[in-house]
Amino acid sequence: MKSNYLLFAYILTAVVELILLGCDLSFSIYLRPICVVLIYSYYVTSTKKNNFFLLFYLTCELVNEMFFLIDFTKYFTLVMLCYSLATFSMLHHLWPLYAKANFKTELNELLRPMLGLIAVMYIFWELTFMVFDNLPNNLVFFPALLALLSWLFFCTLIPVKNKHPDNFALYIMGGAMGVMAPSMFIYEFLWSNTVVLYFSLFSMIVLKIFLVNYLIKLQNILKSREEFF
Repeated sequence: MKSNYLLFAYILTAVVELILLGCDLSFSIYLRPICVVLIYSYYVTSTKKNNFFLLFYLTCELVNEMFFLIDFTKYFTLVMLCYSLATFSMLHHLWPLYAKANFKTELNELLRPMLGLIAVMYIFWELTFMVFDNLPNNLVFFPALLALLSWLFFCTLIPVKNKHPDNFALYIMGGAMGVMAPSMFIYEFLWSNTVVLYFSLFSMIVLKIFLVNYLIKLQNILKSREEFF
């Protein structure tokens, strides 16, 4: 029950932070570390253990979001490095599920997600051409793009071969990341509309909620004796 209060407190604080973003950027940024403490405390209270990969992820994302809001162009390299580190760190949790799955059979089951990934990659490819010349540092862009595509790959293919009901959250986590990351670039380099900014930041809130809830259930998913493959 206590953990549910922490989750509610995180959601409330995150929503307030979004509302304040248009009024007082500095106060909005000050609330972000509180959000990290609340969401991580929710995980620890629920699992009764620490997760340093999760803490590392949340810390990198905190730096990523804060400096994106302060000045994305000026701190582009820092934001991209933190994003890459955060995303790759979360793949550590998904790898056991991927390694356990058998992708050598039933190729037809993989056809739809693979076509979806190709479509997403095409969209990102077109977006890349639109913003590439405006990027302050082209070199750090490619590791960030690789991190994003890797995350989408795992979140799309794992539920195909492991049909545990809780793995449906991976689709939402992949979708939230697929919305959040490109919209940051759209807002900064193509269309600086407040709606795009809020859309990006709201997607990050959704991602964190589903990610932490998924990690809370992860051990039960891995230990499940039912056949989901």
